[in-house]
Amino acid sequence: MPYDRRLIDYVPPYYDELLESSELLSAEDAEFARLSANIDDLLLQFNVSTATWGLREWERICGIITDTNKTLNERRSNIKARLRGAGVVTASHIKSVADGYYGGETEIIQRYSEYIIVVKFTSSYGVPTNLADLQEVLREIIPAHLAIEYEFKFVTYDMIRGAYTDYNAIVATSKTYDDIKNGGI
Repeated sequence: MPYDRRLIDYVPPYYDELLESSELLSAEDAEFARLSANIDDLLLQFNVSTATWGLREWERICGIITDTNKTLNERRSNIKARLRGAGVVTASHIKSVADGYYGGETEIIQRYSEYIIVVKFTSSYGVPTNLADLQEVLREIIPAHLAIEYEFKFVTYDMIRGAYTDYNAIVATSKTYDDIKNGGI
């Protein structure tokens, strides 16, 4: 919330006539505005979703090595997933952690007889950018006797062949390789 008060409004009117007093109050107004902005910024750091420079402290608390090469959103996802990672490990718990890292929907398949947990990425095509981070966290929370497998969705040649008669039909759509690769058949 921006600081918009003027100290001169809180003192008797005869202070307006004194140049020194009005200058002093004006300087203090600027300092209070700066202080208010700093307080507002500090309060933003207490929430992972709004933190910027405070992410380093959140990462320290969660035991995550700070990597400033990652985007703020990736770092926030890592922290949120780590915070979700505490507690009893159930399929819904694993899904919550995976969804937090992935930023999309996942499906958790449990193959009890094979001692395998499958994390299936269902809401987009390709491999998530921060898969290594997700793998690290899931390995920490899932019991060691269970293997973890990952399933991804990809556009297949048969899907393209079913949607277009030939290469010229694809070119006519003006779609790029990335458009098609990401499910935009």
